[in-house]
Amino acid sequence: MILADATWQKWQAAIRARGFRAMAAAPAARAQCGETVRQWLAQSHHADMAWFERNLDKRLDPRLVVEGAQSVIMLTAAYWPKPVQLGPFKLARYAAGSDYHEILKDALMGFCTEHLQPLGANYRVYVDTGPLLERYWAQQAGLGWIGRSGNLISRKDGSYLFLAGIITDLKVPYGEPHRDFCGTCRACIDACPTEAITEQRTVDSKRCISYLTIEHRGPLPNLPFDNWLFGCDICQEVCPWPQKFATEPERSEFEPRPVYAQLTEEQLAGADAIQFAEWFRRSPIKRTKLAGFLRNIVHLKQKNPKLKA
Repeated sequence: MILADATWQKWQAAIRARGFRAMAAAPAARAQCGETVRQWLAQSHHADMAWFERNLDKRLDPRLVVEGAQSVIMLTAAYWPKPVQLGPFKLARYAAGSDYHEILKDALMGFCTEHLQPLGANYRVYVDTGPLLERYWAQQAGLGWIGRSGNLISRKDGSYLFLAGIITDLKVPYGEPHRDFCGTCRACIDACPTEAITEQRTVDSKRCISYLTIEHRGPLPNLPFDNWLFGCDICQEVCPWPQKFATEPERSEFEPRPVYAQLTEEQLAGADAIQFAEWFRRSPIKRTKLAGFLRNIVHLKQKNPKLKA
């Protein structure tokens, strides 16, 4: 089935009403970045994220995920663009509020139930939860370009953006692949304190503060973490695009939780399982688990005994 332009425009209005910033689509096909992905894996830049290697063929070809897939529809949603504190520590902006996986997936499923199901469409919905190269398809759809830091950058909304996707057998109006506007700028490469951003425009997860403080299990390497307790926004803070065009989120769930700034270093370092669950209920921070959270605090204190925010 081919979706009419007028219906597509109604869909775009409907998706904005659900808290998304933009929606665009690209024809489903085998991704042209396959060799780059394989080289990234061969260099072990995915660290111990073994899940990325699983179903690699599906990750590179959405037609293997949804039978008869015609389109990959990508969406962006803004998150909190200003610095966020967790006590005296720095917190990645995307984790300022509630977990985007749950909120955006619920919103997207509601949209699909209302608009795709009546058409008899076959589809799968992803919010960073399955074999979909979200940033690649967002660039192919025209929502932005993948910068040197690996982030998707929009000329309208900057880079403090969540991504979500729909793979469907509907044929919808398609955008054009977005041009790269990084130019000769290398601010993100120069600013990264752990030198995680490579000259090949990929990120070595083994050196990335975001990966190490969130996904990594076990001891942390002897690298400068610059007071980041969970995640890191340095590469976005130095990028000119989000500084000019970042917008606040449409959904209040992504705004900072007031209690975060009120917590003290002593409270955080002495947290038990009950307190951890209470403070971070429905938060991305739960992903570290209590052991990883306390490990991060110990590492930061060792690097900076006279801790200052």
